[in-house]
Amino acid sequence: MKIDKELEIKFIRAIQKRDADRTNRDEVSIRKRNRYVDDEFEITPQVFEKIKLLNEKLREEEEKFFCQYHKIDKNCKLMVKNKEIQNFKISLELSLFNNKHYKKFDPEVYGDSFFQTSCDFFMLMQRKEVEYSTERDILRYRKYPFEGFEEISHCNMFHSLYHHCHELTWFDIYNIDEFWMEIKVDYQFFKKS
Repeated sequence: MKIDKELEIKFIRAIQKRDADRTNRDEVSIRKRNRYVDDEFEITPQVFEKIKLLNEKLREEEEKFFCQYHKIDKNCKLMVKNKEIQNFKISLELSLFNNKHYKKFDPEVYGDSFFQTSCDFFMLMQRKEVEYSTERDILRYRKYPFEGFEEISHCNMFHSLYHHCHELTWFDIYNIDEFWMEIKVDYQFFKKS
């Protein structure tokens, strides 16, 4: 696939910013680059296999994430009940890495994530669940982006990447070499003055 160097550099710099910190110019750069990439990128059997593998790895870690989240949530609720803290907030984050493609266009990306997103939706979907589950049933009502896609048992974070992260194309998802999931807990204390 031929990459437009100028579009790619603007895109990389734009997606490294948090959504709220992006300018209109950043959003235009993202859309312009993504239209170009969508026209050029082809889902080959090799691409499809790597995307399937990413989904499986995300699912494995998501299951661990799910268990840890519930342990932390339970402990925090106990701390509130025991009046050790007044409240708490748990936030979940997913960071994506690629040290091959993006560093060719912006060397500062090397070693850093090229994209970060909140995963709080994940626990909203799983909050009432006692056991971890994937999104098998949701996909039957959707148009599939490529052949074989419907066969993948999509984990929630994979679904979020392709469906909710408008900044990412299939090319970007294909280029994910590593990911990092974080659970962050804020203990909240307050008093009236």
